[in-house]
Amino acid sequence: MKRSEIVKVDARGRIVIPGSMRELLGIKKESQIMIVADEENPTELRIIPLLYSNDQSFLKMRIIIPDEAGALAKIAGVFGEMEISLLHGQTTVTNKGVDAEWEIISPVPDVSIDELKKQLKEKGGAKRIIVENTSF
Repeated sequence: MKRSEIVKVDARGRIVIPGSMRELLGIKKESQIMIVADEENPTELRIIPLLYSNDQSFLKMRIIIPDEAGALAKIAGVFGEMEISLLHGQTTVTNKGVDAEWEIISPVPDVSIDELKKQLKEKGGAKRIIVENTSF
C-alpha cells in the first residue's frame, strides 16, 4: 500500500516528512536520506532513507568510461571485487561511441580513494575519475 501526503515547502526550501512516513521508513532524528531528482521527469522527487549509521560518510564520484558494450559491467565489477556497496548509480552517454559517464554514490570504502581510482583505471578501464564529495 502506498501512502501519500501533501506538505508545504517553507521559505528556506525545507519540507517536513510526516511522522507516520518517518516511522514507516525508519527515519529518526539525524538520519541521512538521499534525494533524487530526474531531469527527464521533473515532476517527481524521490526520498530514500540511507539505513546506515548516522556517522557513515558517503562518496560521490563521476567515472568517465568508454561508450562501448561491456564497459559499465567491467567498471561495476571492480566495485564488486573490492566489496564496495553502491547506493545509487546513473549512466549518461556524453559523446556517442566515445565516452559515457557513470555517477555513483557509495559508502566511503575501507580502501584509500587513490587505490580505488587506480583499480578503476587499471582493471575497469576508466578514462577519468572525479571525486565530488567524501561525506554528506
